[in-house]
Amino acid sequence: MSGMNPAARQRFYPSIEALVGELNDAWQSDGPNAALSGVNRFVQACILDRRSLAKVFAEPALDEFCQQIGEAVARELEVARECDATHERVDCVILATQLYRAGGHTAVIEDLLKTGKFGARPRLILTDALSLADPSIIEERFGESVTGEIAPDGTMASKLQWLLQRLDALRPRTLILVNHHQDPVAIAAALPYLADRTVFYHHGDHQLCLGVTLHHAMHIDPHPMGFCNCRDAVGIARPIYWPLIATDQGPRGDLPFMTHGALRTASSGSQNKFDVPYKYSYFDVLPHVMKATGGSHVHIGPLAPEALNRISAGLESNGVSRDQFIHVPWVRSVWKALHSHNVDLYLASFPLGGGKVAIEAMGAGIPIAGHDSYISRFLGGCDMFYREAFIWSSPEELIEHLGTIVPERLTTESRLARKHYERYHTQRALECAIDAGFEAEPPPPLRRHVTNQMQSFLDDVHYAPDDYLTAAEIAPTLNRVQTLAAEHAAELEAIRRGHELEVEELLRLNTDRAAP
Repeated sequence: MSGMNPAARQRFYPSIEALVGELNDAWQSDGPNAALSGVNRFVQACILDRRSLAKVFAEPALDEFCQQIGEAVARELEVARECDATHERVDCVILATQLYRAGGHTAVIEDLLKTGKFGARPRLILTDALSLADPSIIEERFGESVTGEIAPDGTMASKLQWLLQRLDALRPRTLILVNHHQDPVAIAAALPYLADRTVFYHHGDHQLCLGVTLHHAMHIDPHPMGFCNCRDAVGIARPIYWPLIATDQGPRGDLPFMTHGALRTASSGSQNKFDVPYKYSYFDVLPHVMKATGGSHVHIGPLAPEALNRISAGLESNGVSRDQFIHVPWVRSVWKALHSHNVDLYLASFPLGGGKVAIEAMGAGIPIAGHDSYISRFLGGCDMFYREAFIWSSPEELIEHLGTIVPERLTTESRLARKHYERYHTQRALECAIDAGFEAEPPPPLRRHVTNQMQSFLDDVHYAPDDYLTAAEIAPTLNRVQTLAAEHAAELEAIRRGHELEVEELLRLNTDRAAP
């Protein structure tokens, strides 16, 4: 492969017009399933390509193409454009691709339902467009609060036919789309006349996502970065801000900071938040941070053995005891874990930030230090933090800052973090935004952000050989899919071990309390 003439390599589509032309040809010659599968493969290739991250967000031509397929299939099924006045309708259908036992968008659906704004028992329908959905998760996560359904096994075209028939029968007053980036079935089925109101919840917000530009949908962005980008760069005329929230589990209280005699930091996230091609690696930076603080660090979330070994080697080379690194693969509540481990400072994950976890940290009254990514403000997510939170661009800046921290400063920032949470990220804040419709309050203003275009260019050159193996060539893309599947399996294994770890945590806390 390395000796291949670049001109002989498989080439990607030179324009969106070329792609849509090929998709139309596939539709005409091989039917709607070929066209839907083509859309899915294209988006999948884009989101697995490093170069698209936080750069490519939407493509109107693809959304329109999916809608055209939906219209055509609906005509074949003789779906009526108007609903009979006597038709028994449901209040709300939430349409998702699939759910996860531990997944951000699944928690978002839970938060939306807790508001009670979408009827007594909404329908939760999974398109299963990727043929990976587990129907048992519906009952596990939502119980009797929803009526769950899942598209039968089959092709994307057959799933679209089934979904159109279900929406025709249900005729929801509100249809909420919480689809995966690469799910053309959901977008094809979300025809304007099948619901009084269609809501597109833009949770696939770092990369190309289908449905972003649907003209008839209320476009919802859950954070300041997405809201401003969709309004100013993507061209959404009236985006609406529905804030991410976390259930209030209580402030930090009067517990003093730095009770361990040195700073105790923490981070949270599974490996995909950290294992991204980038100039600064969490696994390399962390040992230097721990050497500088002389304290301990708690990592919440599953990490592969290779990552743990890399951290251990870094600790050893920096003269830091491995006992100072505390790995907690799974917890029921990050909020409570930060309290139980007496964490002084939350180091937000990087290169990819985690919005929900940062909100839990602020609600818990834990000060934050976040990374301002040189690629995009989307990656670090620092616009979600309270204004006084420390933001670092280089590890040297972070280490210098950690050397200035004293308990008094942590106490002040704890109050600021909690205040920010109470204003923007409670259930009441989300309920107010939903009630306000198009008049909802905008998000907090963005921070100043400066990209490093030189470093981004150097990254592009450095990773060019690997970049050829993503969007432009099929087999390596499939290998990447397998890698992601393996990472997800590791997360599930960590969850399976969760009860055992909870018992260990309770024993540890009881031992700590019993100690003189």
